[in-house]
Amino acid sequence: MKSQIASPVRLLGSGHENKKNKLLSLSKKLLLLSFFLIVSNTFYGQTSKTTAKTATEKATKDTKKTTDKAVKDSKATADKAKKDTKKTTDKVAKDSKATADKATKDTKKTTEKVAKDSKTTAEKTTKDAKKEVAKSTEKSKTAVKTADKVTGEYNGKKVYTGPQGGKYYINSNGNKTYIKQ
Repeated sequence: MKSQIASPVRLLGSGHENKKNKLLSLSKKLLLLSFFLIVSNTFYGQTSKTTAKTATEKATKDTKKTTDKAVKDSKATADKAKKDTKKTTDKVAKDSKATADKATKDTKKTTEKVAKDSKTTAEKTTKDAKKEVAKSTEKSKTAVKTADKVTGEYNGKKVYTGPQGGKYYINSNGNKTYIKQ
C-alpha cells in the first residue's frame, strides 16, 4: 500500500509542479510581453512627439526662411530705390549746376559785350561831342571876332559892340554880359 499511496502523491506532486512551471513560464512570458508593450509604447510615443517636433521645427524653419527672404528682398528693393533716388538727385544737381554755369557764362558774356558796346558808344559820342564843342567854340570865337568890334573897355575887360548896336563884354565864365547904356 505504501507503494500505491506514494505513486498518486508523486503523480499529484509532479502535476502540480508542472502547473507551477507552466504558470511561472506563463507569468514570465506575460511579464516579458508587458515589458515589450511598455517599451514599444514609449518608442512609439517618442516617435510621435519627435514627428510633431520635427514638423513644428520644419514649419518654423520654413517660416524663418520665408521671413528672411522677404526681409532680404525688401532690403534689396530699398537699397535699389535709394541708389536710384541718389542717382536721379545727383543727375538733377549736375544738370542744374551745368545750366546755372551756362547761364552765368552767358550773362557774363552779354554784360561784357554790353559794357564794351556802351564804352565804344560813349567814346564815340564823347569824341563827337568834343568835335562839336570845338567847332562851336571856334565858330563863336570867330563869330565874336568877326561880327563884333571892340569899342572900349569896362572894368578892365574889352567891350564889344554887336551888329544891332548892343554893347557887352565876355565874363570869366566865357559868357556875354551886356552893359546897360
